Amino acid sequence: MFKRLLSALALATIAGPALAASDLIVTITPPASPAVYQNASYNVRVNNIGNQNAANVTVTIASPTTGSSPTNTVLGLVGTRSTGCNLSGTNIVSSLGTINKTKNKSVFFDIALPYGSAPIVFTATAATTSNENSYTNNSASHTASLTYATATVDTSNGPVTVVNSHCSGTNITSWFICTLFPSSIASHTALYAGDGTLTFPGEDPGLTGTWSQPNATTLVFDYFEYGDHVASFFGRGVPGGCFEGVTAFIGSTYSAGYEVCP
Repeated sequence: MFKRLLSALALATIAGPALAASDLIVTITPPASPAVYQNASYNVRVNNIGNQNAANVTVTIASPTTGSSPTNTVLGLVGTRSTGCNLSGTNIVSSLGTINKTKNKSVFFDIALPYGSAPIVFTATAATTSNENSYTNNSASHTASLTYATATVDTSNGPVTVVNSHCSGTNITSWFICTLFPSSIASHTALYAGDGTLTFPGEDPGLTGTWSQPNATTLVFDYFEYGDHVASFFGRGVPGGCFEGVTAFIGSTYSAGYEVCP
């Protein structure tokens, strides 16, 4: 009997403090099928599923970034957001105050996203100055899935001149990065023929290429220099009839953000 009593007291001592605490859980509700460069609203909710109130709650939303150096910024245009939510570097930080037990609070933010060659990921993490039962559910992540605009290189009436604007560097994942540093942008033209080949008027005739549209929102091309494969582009349609994407240079650590406009 005495042993059983001691065991029960030991369990109570261990379990009691763990149960008497808050417990925050985070969920992200994305917009339905956001379009590229369309201002869309994301909702972040913090639930307190514990049995104690959670004081001084904050939620930090880590936005997708350009990954550029030396200036790393949000990959996209942040718009309206909830009162008390401020942009700090590439994070949106919101103060939620106290969330009572079994209650929740939500914040929202609007953002217009560009095409990116890497996954566009948001991560929201909640914190409190109160004790918590578990920290494993304090974060949630969401990978954006965008819809793209229809854009066409129409060669039905003959070859089409295409203007390629671009900037180069390392860790380039989006043409959007180039727009932040306009002085880095250069351009060249290419002539797209109906047979899927392309040439560069006024340039070295040894520089050639091929192009195709796998679907109405996608453009791919490859550049060759005297038969050697030197670059590959993959891009998606954006408003205005252009494509945005990234060109990878074969055998190099450099890449380039491209805007391709027929």
